Amino acid sequence: MHMGRKVIVLILAVIVLTGLSAGYVVEGIQAYSRYLVDNQEHCGGQSPVHVCVQSPPAIFSAFYPSYVSTNVPLINVKYSSSSPITLIISAGILNFSQQETVTVNATANTQTVSFIPPLLNGNVLRQLTNNMNTSLQVRVMDTHNTLYYVDDSPVLLHSRWLMEWVAANRLKIVAWVTPDDPAIAQLVKRAISHLQAQPPPAPTTMAGYDSASTTTVKDQVDAIFDALRLDYHIRYVQASVPYGGPDDNNVALQDIRLPFEVLQQRSGMCVELTALLASAVEHIGLHAEIVIVPGHAFLGVAVNPNDSQFEYWDAVEVNNNVAGDSANIFADHEYKQQHIIDTILISRARAQGIGPMI
Repeated sequence: MHMGRKVIVLILAVIVLTGLSAGYVVEGIQAYSRYLVDNQEHCGGQSPVHVCVQSPPAIFSAFYPSYVSTNVPLINVKYSSSSPITLIISAGILNFSQQETVTVNATANTQTVSFIPPLLNGNVLRQLTNNMNTSLQVRVMDTHNTLYYVDDSPVLLHSRWLMEWVAANRLKIVAWVTPDDPAIAQLVKRAISHLQAQPPPAPTTMAGYDSASTTTVKDQVDAIFDALRLDYHIRYVQASVPYGGPDDNNVALQDIRLPFEVLQQRSGMCVELTALLASAVEHIGLHAEIVIVPGHAFLGVAVNPNDSQFEYWDAVEVNNNVAGDSANIFADHEYKQQHIIDTILISRARAQGIGPMI
């Protein structure tokens, strides 16, 4: 009987240790997988040249313009040569970017050059609404066009709709705010008629902060809200924002349409409608922010140019057929009652190189 208990204890101990070992193995595999994802590397080259190319296997295309503007290197090329030689290194993403070319002097010491090739043209992102499998093309030759290295590594370009919600990317949601889109200019033009219908002292045109008072700034945002409701008949579609704030370590993916697409389909979820409103607000020179509460987003607008006071609008109210001023009252109350997990000021993101996606 005593021996039987020992056997049972031994078996349980083995099971526990096996489970722990499996846990460490799984965690190790996951860590190694993350390492591979972050450090895809291809090496080769014809003598005397040796080249190693490090590049990501997948790219969130919505973030690419900000990578270019902030000079974030996506492609690193390490090179060396057993005898000194001048090399011409080019890198580009097929059907997505231009070819970027640099001339270097290779020696026996390993050196590195980084690339973030400019986009191919202004329409390439607008057209990228599905994932695209393409290739990263790297060529290394000398000044006599002798080819020493060729690599066409596969790369997945995620749809420009895809937002990766993670704390490190929080400002990149501002890429979806597109104040220069012609569709936004048309929205603002339509909003002027609603602005002029408001009682004095409402401004007669979208004057931004030149209108001088808190009330007239609010009037302009109210008019934009009313244009969405009355001219475009926009409907709010319920969908949660899967972002837990700057302290959240989770990663979530979400498809987000650009403002011109929301106007075309006449509906959008909260973060899409907030980006749409923010685009029109930025278009007329006002400072906007995206306010995130658990599962939801709404708009904040600074009613003075120094950003010391904000008013709020929640696009969910388009479904209740209330006027912009009532939506403002509702959202101001919401801001005071809700747990705010993040506020993303558009101008701050712009200052850090997060421009409009298109």
